[in-house]
Amino acid sequence: MWQTVFRLEWRIVKRDRAALAVLVLFAAFLVLAALAGGGHADSLAEGLERTQGAELERLDAHRVDLDERRKSGAAKTAKDPRDPVWMGKEGAARVAVLPPAPLAPVALGQRQLHPQAVRVSTEVGLAAERETETAMSGPTRLMTGAFDPAFLFVVLFPLVIIALSYEILSGERERGTLAMLLSQPVSQHALVFGKAASRALILSLVTFLFALLGLLLAGADLQAEGALTHVALYAAVLVAWALFWFAAAVAVNAWGQNSASNALSLVGLWLLLVVIVPGLVHVAVDALYPPPSKVELLHEAREAGQEVERKLAGLEGRHDVDTTTKGYAKRVVEVQQELARRSEPVLEALRDQIAKRQSMLDTLRFVSPAIVTQLALEDVAGSGAARHQRFEAQVDAYHASYRRYFFARIEAGKDFGPDDLESVPAWRFEEEDTSDLATRVLAGVLGLLFFALALVVLAWPGLSRVGRLAR
Repeated sequence: MWQTVFRLEWRIVKRDRAALAVLVLFAAFLVLAALAGGGHADSLAEGLERTQGAELERLDAHRVDLDERRKSGAAKTAKDPRDPVWMGKEGAARVAVLPPAPLAPVALGQRQLHPQAVRVSTEVGLAAERETETAMSGPTRLMTGAFDPAFLFVVLFPLVIIALSYEILSGERERGTLAMLLSQPVSQHALVFGKAASRALILSLVTFLFALLGLLLAGADLQAEGALTHVALYAAVLVAWALFWFAAAVAVNAWGQNSASNALSLVGLWLLLVVIVPGLVHVAVDALYPPPSKVELLHEAREAGQEVERKLAGLEGRHDVDTTTKGYAKRVVEVQQELARRSEPVLEALRDQIAKRQSMLDTLRFVSPAIVTQLALEDVAGSGAARHQRFEAQVDAYHASYRRYFFARIEAGKDFGPDDLESVPAWRFEEEDTSDLATRVLAGVLGLLFFALALVVLAWPGLSRVGRLAR
């Protein structure tokens, strides 16, 4: 019988001008949010492309210069590309780039907090090697967050569902039609769930259609490897998030209150789960594991290696030292390696603090379905913490191999040549396996479905009391 209720409610919703107005407005905002997210993703991609283009031009210039100097046999000068010390530090420095994911327009996420491009050289300094290419954000945007599909779904999508479902049962009672409907061979459970299912299906179809349209207009790379899996995960998160709020509406309607009270209760729940609880989680994480200050860490690293840095500055700044000799280069390498050893405890403390913060956030995310949804959408968009941690781990490994390459040539005492420039380790970001991403996102989806099921179980006894609700 619930199928009959489903079809009837489908017709009613299609003829409800207020419901259609809400759906049209939401669809328009969804496309605009996708375009805004796509604009940021395009700006980031263009910035990274310019950075990589500048690197290629610099390396091509050094390649030509090395070939000319080898033919001419000219004496070495300052910033000579034949000097492996200078080339490792500046001339052949590489930029490790985190490429935007296929669904990058979905969520800005951690991109405004973590670097997307890291300068890799033989230097040990913390701040000098990490330079983001993202555009600067104004203070208002930093406080309110970016207007992207993730923001729209986490913050505004529940309000759309509340507008469509707050009087799903109370409205029938207030209009005097509930008793008439229940006089037919239909249970109150079938009536409520049929009405909720029809509205959920309509909203899900509109949401997915315009979410996909928005991604196409925003320039998302849906032809990329694994893009279809990302789209499927995107749809799964949205459906689970919608079901949670429809289940919440059913639970509130089962209390037997009037429509105004239902709306107030649902808005209060939205305020609690979307605004208050995430804020408290953020405060709790900051209180237990304060975010490390990069300036403070840089200062601590410099203090740890202050004596070593003085030695290095003394070697590089003395005019009575011949920087072209084999002994000088080896001494620079020894000092830099000592500086790296003394700075490592500080870097390890930074990594440990970040890992503890992320672990606590992963534990507390199920306190609020809104946090679960936000983190899942960031993972789908490739802007989550897990992908950035993977990037930073690969950068650290690449930095170590880059330093070994140049230190080996410095210790060998050979001039740097065109062939050496070609054999410098190349950067390539290795994406995580799609199954790992799916496992992480689907864990959040299952969490949302569990919350929805719990609300349905909570509502079931109330829906069984037909007499009270029909009055």
